[in-house]
Amino acid sequence: MKATEFKSEIKDIKENLRGLTLQLVTKNGYRPYFNLKEFGNAILEEEQKGNDFRINQVWTKAGIVGTKSIKALAELIKSETITAIQFESFFNFSTTEQYIRSFGALD
Repeated sequence: MKATEFKSEIKDIKENLRGLTLQLVTKNGYRPYFNLKEFGNAILEEEQKGNDFRINQVWTKAGIVGTKSIKALAELIKSETITAIQFESFFNFSTTEQYIRSFGALD
């Protein structure tokens, strides 16, 4: 999802995220965040790069669960005991040509 949509939806459930480990995967690796302020600053940095976001994994007491939307995540928070959530920041190419160019020159 686009960064503006992601930030808006995260803001709606931020109280439910307190006390959880939030992990952000970027092209350079991953990093856990233990408070919302640091996580928010990391999101802003990734947004400046033009990146979009998605939910990768949700760790619960019952195991790892996948979810595709913040609304589904909110429902999962209500029904499960969640310990951590992994988000991913990625660059989403707007055209097929940009995607192909990202592989570099063909020699």
